[in-house]
Amino acid sequence: MRSLDVSTPAPGIRLVARLHVDLCRLASAICRAS
Repeated sequence: MRSLDVSTPAPGIRLVARLHVDLCRLASAICRAS
């Protein structure tokens, strides 16, 4: 995976990371509820 700008992560990577965190929170909330 090549990156043109190494100093800052790509917006797409940031978005995926944010979605990943949200999914983990949602999954843990579902696990606690069930």
